[in-house]
Amino acid sequence: MIFALDIGTRKIAGLLVDMDENGKMIVHDVILREHEHRAMLDGQIHDVEKVARAVSIVKSELENRNNVKLDKVAVALAGRFLKTYFGEASADVSEVGEITSDVVTKLELEAVANTMENVEPSMYCVGYSVVKYELDGMWFKKIEGLKGNQASVKVVATFLPSHVVEAMLSVLKKVSLTITHLTLEPIAAVNITVPEDLRILNIALVDVGAGTSDIAISKDGTIIAYGMVPLAGDEITEAITKTFLLDFSTAEFVKRNLESSEILKVKNILDKEKEIRRADVLKAIEPIVDYMTKQIADEIVELNGGKPQVVMIVGGGAKIPIFAHHLAKHLEMDEEFVSLKMAKNLDFIDETGQIFGSEFITPLGIGYTALTKTGSVFEHVTVNGERVQLIGFKGTYTVWEVLAQMGKDIHALLGKPGKSVVIEINGTPVVVKGKMPTPASVKINGIPASLRDTVKHGDVIEVGEATDGEDAKPSLYDMVKPIYLRSIETEQVIEYYPRVKLNGKEVFQNVELQDGDSITYEKIKVREIREFLAQDLIKIEYSINGVYKEAEAGEVKIFKDDMELRDENTVEPGEELRYALVLNYPRIRDLPEMEKISIVIKVNGQPTVLTKDGFLVWVNDQLVTPDYEIKDGDKIRTQIPEEQNFIVADVLKLFDFDPRKVRRYTLLKNGEKVGFTDVLNSGDEITFEYETIETAERENESS
Repeated sequence: MIFALDIGTRKIAGLLVDMDENGKMIVHDVILREHEHRAMLDGQIHDVEKVARAVSIVKSELENRNNVKLDKVAVALAGRFLKTYFGEASADVSEVGEITSDVVTKLELEAVANTMENVEPSMYCVGYSVVKYELDGMWFKKIEGLKGNQASVKVVATFLPSHVVEAMLSVLKKVSLTITHLTLEPIAAVNITVPEDLRILNIALVDVGAGTSDIAISKDGTIIAYGMVPLAGDEITEAITKTFLLDFSTAEFVKRNLESSEILKVKNILDKEKEIRRADVLKAIEPIVDYMTKQIADEIVELNGGKPQVVMIVGGGAKIPIFAHHLAKHLEMDEEFVSLKMAKNLDFIDETGQIFGSEFITPLGIGYTALTKTGSVFEHVTVNGERVQLIGFKGTYTVWEVLAQMGKDIHALLGKPGKSVVIEINGTPVVVKGKMPTPASVKINGIPASLRDTVKHGDVIEVGEATDGEDAKPSLYDMVKPIYLRSIETEQVIEYYPRVKLNGKEVFQNVELQDGDSITYEKIKVREIREFLAQDLIKIEYSINGVYKEAEAGEVKIFKDDMELRDENTVEPGEELRYALVLNYPRIRDLPEMEKISIVIKVNGQPTVLTKDGFLVWVNDQLVTPDYEIKDGDKIRTQIPEEQNFIVADVLKLFDFDPRKVRRYTLLKNGEKVGFTDVLNSGDEITFEYETIETAERENESS
């Protein structure tokens, strides 16, 4: 059984509630008691002793009537002192793959930290609700487990002044009661009048008490905002007092009976009996009701971003017959959709037979939140050896919320990302991000946990310190990748770095970069890579005419995919090429010492240059042809021959034919028949025509 206590500005309501096997709340007993003096103003305790005496009377009467001992209580605080702030945060999640709970936690906590920038030091964060998640601009109910590029979250965080809770704790301590559940009055009211299945509707709940009018807004399946107007039933009572010269308690009597009586007999402050007509009272209070409802309507529109679909009115201060009419008028709504919510119409079991009006909504809500463990508070937890009294409006508390309530810096729990560095590469800025921080380690009762894990009364929490992420320290070769040269034969990879200028100066080694550095480089020519790889070719030594020489015995083949690259081709840093070192000994004809001789003649009317070696070559005292492959250690000697003439036979080498298959031919030099060994001189004209056996046969077949 739960002892639910509503300590209001004008009166105290105490209820004993329970829940049956079907989950329906049962009210076993209820006691209402007014404060003897105005010990509370606008929902705030101003005289702890007087309020404690009134609570003690309610507690004792319930104990005596029900033969129970009450030492625990569920209570609520007025919304007048609650402040809500919206916060937003976004993060690049393109590199994290699937979004984890840690990523979501960090995002949510950054959003809450964003709200704290404008909060006074004396305010405690007592909870937050996620208003919406977005991933790449699209709304999601949850983003954990999804993949995307940019994630963002919007939260509404609630804050409460410490003195409000401390005053409540002082009252209850004096009457030997321990808080097991603590909630906010508008949360209690909305929990019992607007269950979760109705929150898809845009509903404004207005709880009009004696000192404040609290507001809660539901939309899209959640409570999106809370608000308060510091005008309520006491303002109406004071208007009656001033108009009819009544003391406050008599004016309260008049106000409460307006709904049921046309004429009320009272004494004014001059002890004169007066008959006050209902119509006259309504006329007297209409200006203040009109003003109050205008302020409430404005607050609803501000919180909701427009008028809602439905307005539910609860609380004793809202029972004035003209209240709903004026509120509907200022909201520009049909009065059918602005209505007083009566406790008797709620889904609960009333064993007392006394619970009818809207003034019972909040005390019923307090009992309901306690039974369903929504909006509850735990007595205490211990954090790093320090006992912490929890102040909660959610029913559950996460580790980070406990730490936030203690005044811990959220950023200190998460750690700071390392500093980024901006490098300019060929004129384009590139951001190198620092490493992400490691959040503070957490243990609950010695078991590793996270900042998002929930705690319960008596839990022992151990929290370490966050480790800031390391600053970005990029090196030159982190930013300018090498060309990866993969050997076709061995599959081994060689890295080839391009020539790079750092801040205008050429560098030849890997160096650490600083913020603002400028890197420039050009595309790499294949010629450069070939020269680099040629260092691994076999080298041979030989002499020519007594002079020592050195040469590479082979060539480098370079491929991109299946295409062989030429020297003039270019490649970008980071590309992969394949290469092969082909063994290929140099030939005599390739030697630069081999002088060539040439003449210009005409062959079948076309100018033609004839070229041939101008030397005779001996290798190791053996005469060799120009196609001889030079070996390591060869001794080469050249000689200019006495006769270097070109002959007609040299021309025949220009034609691709098999002499054995020639059927007939015509060979003329300067128009006259000539032999194969006749000498040629520059300017000679050669005519050579021939017919092969295959050609003659084809012509015969066609004819």
